[in-house]
Amino acid sequence: MFALDALRVLAAAAVIASPSPSPSAQPPEITHVVTTDRVDETLQNTTRTTYVVSAAQIARHGYRTVGDALASIPGVEINRYGPIGANVSYGIRGSSSAQVLVLIDGVPAPGGFANSVQFGTMSTAGIHRIEVVEGGGSTLYGAGAIGGIINVITSEPRAFSSDLRYGTFDDAQLRVQAGGFSAERVVANNGYDQHPNGDYEATTLRYGAKRTFGNLGVAFNASAENDRLGAPGPYPAFSTTSREADVNQLASVQFSLKRPHATPTLQIFASKQQITFACDATSDPNCFFPVPALNTETRTGLSFRNAVSSSNARTIYGIDLSRGVVRGDDGAGDISSDALAQSAAYVQENWQLPHGNIYAGLRGERDGSLGGELSPSAGYRVALGETLLKVNLAHAFRAPNASELYFPGYGNPSLVAERAVTGDVALSDAHVLGGVTLGWFSNYTKNLIIANPNDNYAPENVAQARMQGFTLDARTKPLHGTRATVSVTDLYRAEDLYLQTRLPDDPVFSVDLGLEFLGGPRSNFNDAGISVRSVGARGAYDPTQPPFFQAVPYTTVDAFARFNLSRRVRLALRGYNLGNERYAEVAGYPMPGRSFAVEVTTK
Repeated sequence: MFALDALRVLAAAAVIASPSPSPSAQPPEITHVVTTDRVDETLQNTTRTTYVVSAAQIARHGYRTVGDALASIPGVEINRYGPIGANVSYGIRGSSSAQVLVLIDGVPAPGGFANSVQFGTMSTAGIHRIEVVEGGGSTLYGAGAIGGIINVITSEPRAFSSDLRYGTFDDAQLRVQAGGFSAERVVANNGYDQHPNGDYEATTLRYGAKRTFGNLGVAFNASAENDRLGAPGPYPAFSTTSREADVNQLASVQFSLKRPHATPTLQIFASKQQITFACDATSDPNCFFPVPALNTETRTGLSFRNAVSSSNARTIYGIDLSRGVVRGDDGAGDISSDALAQSAAYVQENWQLPHGNIYAGLRGERDGSLGGELSPSAGYRVALGETLLKVNLAHAFRAPNASELYFPGYGNPSLVAERAVTGDVALSDAHVLGGVTLGWFSNYTKNLIIANPNDNYAPENVAQARMQGFTLDARTKPLHGTRATVSVTDLYRAEDLYLQTRLPDDPVFSVDLGLEFLGGPRSNFNDAGISVRSVGARGAYDPTQPPFFQAVPYTTVDAFARFNLSRRVRLALRGYNLGNERYAEVAGYPMPGRSFAVEVTTK
């Protein structure tokens, strides 16, 4: 109760302090991106729909994991299996996790071959921004980009800063960064109702360095993350002894040579993911891995690309090569070890027009023994007065991942690639309010891989699916220190055409509302905010079952207030799920109720 009363007092102080005619200076918005067309370009000139979460937004809202940072982006679906440390499934515009390509500094994240990229534990420590490109991106990036691309771009922190946080459920966090290094340690018991054995501890280390030698630029990035956590499983059959240990490691080096009309770039990377799982069958009736199981993925690769510019055109072409091994050991003697590969060449031409631009591209890729694909795409961007019109059409695909192909006792080596036709139309105007974007999208996928419930949930190419929907993203200009945001996703169609049913865990509506208050230049109050997230129906409601056993509609309210204690010290108070909603983003995995955190930042 004391924490709740304190939050109310600070929220009241924030409201009193906020109506200042001269709001405090805010960090500049991100104006350039590198993911959309694999070159540095202005965000306004991108043809594909692109969203950015900046480091300033991460700090302001207290996003601790990449999954948290992505949750409010229009078209992005994030479903968490619990609090920090729990698994997170994700998608873009109705797609699955396997249909979204995840990159870190432009190279595949650990777990990409096995569809085990872990957003629930991927820390935002040392992250400069996250770029999200929505729609089919296979022409430039290849397999796995049916729904889009998420590129986590790390920073090169030079100045010293630290962040200390403590919250409900003994949730403690320490972040420190300086001299190119970022380090984080998290420990939490996550001991709320309906969530036993959910403790979590993690250590994340990142390093980044950039140097310029004349026209040659060199960038090196490396990260390592170790996690240990309990894995209680779904309600009500909780496991009290299931334990998981994860290791994610990645290193990349990039060389770029700037010439008057061309920028050739070579990037080399290596990654490793290791997941260990075990439980005690002698004392735990819900133990489903009685002996330790180990899954390992190793991957190396390189990409070469060249961006050639003229007065009214730009050509980008390149090759992508990668090789990897995924090994699964269920602990009972069933072991699989399989090599996966990717070899591809692509080209994309972009022509400048008097009031916009048009592009067309083609990729040829072979994914080892799984066969080859051709992936064309085209798009158009034109200025209609103050309004921008963007139109895109693409063929996208994804090769089946190692888990679907080879996982012991489950995999199906006869699977073939999913193929999709994606398209979208977007209208945006930066002069309406503080900026408004309205979009429509469509995705028709053949050979959709689903788990067949009639065959022990083995994966099969039996389905076709169609997704269609609208997105809205709008914000106001700051007025007397106050600004508002709204994002809406209406996935009005997410249909499995084979089973004639709606795809699971795809809500029709999701809405995010935000209201922020900015402090004045002479006030110790920095800023405050309230965010409301409402997710609609995702399946039939059964009144005989508790809400956290079903993926039913829910609404959560979060709030924060930040104060400048001195020029170098900032205090933040944060409250989550203030309405104490009892809900589950994934059926059977209840989320925590009301919780609070105190955060002190120095720099």
